[in-house]
Amino acid sequence: MVVTKKRARFDTASLDSIEKAQKRRLPILPDVEDFMALEVPHPYGILPCGNQFPLSSSFSVNGVVLASTFLLSRHEEVCHQILSFCDGPDLARLAQCCRFLYAACHQLELWRDLVLRYLASAQVNKDNHGSDARNIKDYVLQTMQPTWKDTYVQLMKRGSSTTTAPHVPIAVPGVYSDYYYRLHSCRTFCIPKQWLEPQDVQKKKNLPFSVPCIPFSEMTARRFYNDFENANCPVVVGQAASQWQASLKWNTEDNDSYLMQQMDGHDFRATSGAAPLSAQFTFPAYRQYCHWDPAVLEEAPLYLFDRTALQPNSRLWKDFHPDLQLACPYWDSTACPQHDLFALLGEGRRPDHTWLIMGPKRSGSVFHMDPNATHAWNAAIRGRKRWIFYPPGFPPPGVHPSADADSVALPLTVGEWIFQFWPEHVDRLLHAPQEERPLECTAFPGDVVFVPHGWWHMVINLDEGLNIAITHNYVSQSNLPNVLKFLNEKQDQISGCRDRVESIKPHELYDTFIKSLQQHHNSWLEEALAVPQWTCRAWNAPTSPTTRARGKVSQVAKRRNCSEQSTAPTLASEQPSSSTSNTSIMARAKLVTEKDEPNSFSFSFSF
Repeated sequence: MVVTKKRARFDTASLDSIEKAQKRRLPILPDVEDFMALEVPHPYGILPCGNQFPLSSSFSVNGVVLASTFLLSRHEEVCHQILSFCDGPDLARLAQCCRFLYAACHQLELWRDLVLRYLASAQVNKDNHGSDARNIKDYVLQTMQPTWKDTYVQLMKRGSSTTTAPHVPIAVPGVYSDYYYRLHSCRTFCIPKQWLEPQDVQKKKNLPFSVPCIPFSEMTARRFYNDFENANCPVVVGQAASQWQASLKWNTEDNDSYLMQQMDGHDFRATSGAAPLSAQFTFPAYRQYCHWDPAVLEEAPLYLFDRTALQPNSRLWKDFHPDLQLACPYWDSTACPQHDLFALLGEGRRPDHTWLIMGPKRSGSVFHMDPNATHAWNAAIRGRKRWIFYPPGFPPPGVHPSADADSVALPLTVGEWIFQFWPEHVDRLLHAPQEERPLECTAFPGDVVFVPHGWWHMVINLDEGLNIAITHNYVSQSNLPNVLKFLNEKQDQISGCRDRVESIKPHELYDTFIKSLQQHHNSWLEEALAVPQWTCRAWNAPTSPTTRARGKVSQVAKRRNCSEQSTAPTLASEQPSSSTSNTSIMARAKLVTEKDEPNSFSFSFSF
């Protein structure tokens, strides 16, 4: 009862009172230890190296086996890189050599990458042979087995009448590895209970770092424009999508037959920042993947982020667009004044703008800014999402953009960022000046989140099974000056129009957009062109005191190409890294140092 009363006092909480509560272990903000309570143990019995010596007295094995396991585990990262060059039969043979290789050869990412490379080779075959390809759909995952290894075996046995029993992991004793246990921890970290609290509980706390939540019945167009879009501040429009047909028809597992019917014959692209290639899924196959046991989902699950599913006048488009016009007229592309100015370019010619998003629990996007200096709205249809925002010009801890914002070095997965940088994030929540302070919120099904241009944001799916959302990027009068500057000065960073034949290409986009605005909104154009400088710190920001305190980066991250269908920016080339211990680890972003490889990230758990 005492704890309950003290928590109730935070309906008008100050930062000082929150910090005191944190020190007294009252559950206002999650600690990094809250994430470490893993949902499931490692399926192959791997434990952190800190457990090796306390347990060694009660565990005896053959000396040769122990010696080989010890030597391999000391070079676990090198071992994993070597194994990544093996094919399926080689991995199966090596898994029989010793207990360490048994666990190492069954790492989920190894078998996932084998499947993705097989699909890529089938795609090349299809492209080379066109409609004459023997199995034109071999490059699409039609169905998923319980694990990536089982899926690989199924692909290798296509056309065969023999059946194979599914793989059952064996938890072997005596295997210790910080590297592999870290991967498992990032796959199965615990979702803090504070993120799952009902909306009314979160509102009562009224925390100063919470994204404002306004019921959609109270959000007028004038209020939205003045208080949020023109101010460039995020907001949750509470339950604005709750009565959309999409929410009524897509929001439960019982409705999946409707989605299967509407998506029949189509395949969808799913990507991951930690995967070497993308994959094409049918909806039934991706649904199966999202329902896998958490122990066999990889660290960064493949995230369906498809630009083709919601084409105008399609059945799925009709499930949300007419209702959007009624519930949120300030996002109605047909309203006057028009808010979606890229629509002037024509549907097929404009950059990609509307996506269907699906993913399993713990999937999501690492920190990024939305493309082309656009605003966005994101409607949660099924499942809850945790949002973490950082203001323009103040990158999150562990995120190091280049001076021109063309590239960024950062951890590749949500879990890795949490384990490395959560304490610094909490410190920023409590102590950063207001203009630098991050914001957080949980979007519940039916909520629509406004994402202002230039804000860094991370999104984490919180619920089991299939999480579904719709997102749309747009240009309005409020961000038009920065969009024009972006199109004119950063053509190499323009995305969403390079891989479609009918789209306006980056070097033509600025001039074509100018001509369209002259015909339809010439006064807006003149006002936007009269703005001499960037009005958003994301592209014109001096170094903040918080950023200076973190020091310079000393590591180099190789550039990774970014999907045209993803809103995440390209990973960095030649990024400096922080001299502090936590920011010196860049989460397998292919980092190279001038002298030595970075230290591995490890836990010191004991059981």
